[in-house]
Amino acid sequence: MLLFSVIFSNAVITLYAMPAKESNGTGKIFSDMSNMTDDELSSRILYGDYADITEYPYYAYIKPTCGAAIISDRWLVTAAHCIQPMIEGRINQVWVGGNTVQTSQRYTIDFMVAHPRYNKVMIINDIALLHLSQPLAFSNTVQPLELPRMEYELNAVHKFAGHGQNEYGHPTEYLMSMKARTLGVAECLSNIPVTQDCYLYHQLPYVNRVSICVQRIGNRFGTCYGDSGGPLVRGKTLVGVLSHGPDVSCSSCLVDFFTNVAPFVGWIKEITGVGY
Repeated sequence: MLLFSVIFSNAVITLYAMPAKESNGTGKIFSDMSNMTDDELSSRILYGDYADITEYPYYAYIKPTCGAAIISDRWLVTAAHCIQPMIEGRINQVWVGGNTVQTSQRYTIDFMVAHPRYNKVMIINDIALLHLSQPLAFSNTVQPLELPRMEYELNAVHKFAGHGQNEYGHPTEYLMSMKARTLGVAECLSNIPVTQDCYLYHQLPYVNRVSICVQRIGNRFGTCYGDSGGPLVRGKTLVGVLSHGPDVSCSSCLVDFFTNVAPFVGWIKEITGVGY
């Protein structure tokens, strides 16, 4: 069994960085899922699209629990809550460069770094770093993302990919994708139903601070179990890392929360040497 080294940094970050500006980009809107055909529905993970790995070459799959983002030939970024199975020795590998595990290359994780201020109760500062025992071989299907130089934009369309559960409750074999729009606090809260599954999100004081609230384009269901740790991307920049969604049902709250990467760039650079 591989022995992991879990490293905790004492770096201090700015916890309350705000978005820099607002974008008018909204993407293509699908107003009603009931208008979609059976063929359209059958080809979706929670009604997401099949992804081409050449469009998401930075994606890494921590089978079967999480995703991650490539930021260099030896370092990946994921969610802190994703590393528990690694600490327990149940998972120590990632897959990159393919639309499926079978078409991907396998690499071994030799240690990981959880952010020292990660709070699993508050679900805050949910970010971690993974180090590979061997460097990645870059190609058109394996490429790193850039770290953000500035705060994320409100009302801007971003893209996301993952291997999370589909609408039938099964992990998807193929990499799937979706587009989502970043929301401000007021709009985020207005899109969260006051139900048993979602009421807690109305208490989140850190939306737009260290977490990013997003809504699937067309107000459709989005991420599900197994998508955690996956990258929210705009252009070639890693904007967010999927932290959490509804606790009970993936089709209940209609918003998802990502760890905002920008406030953590200094910490990432301190550990990895990657950054500006």
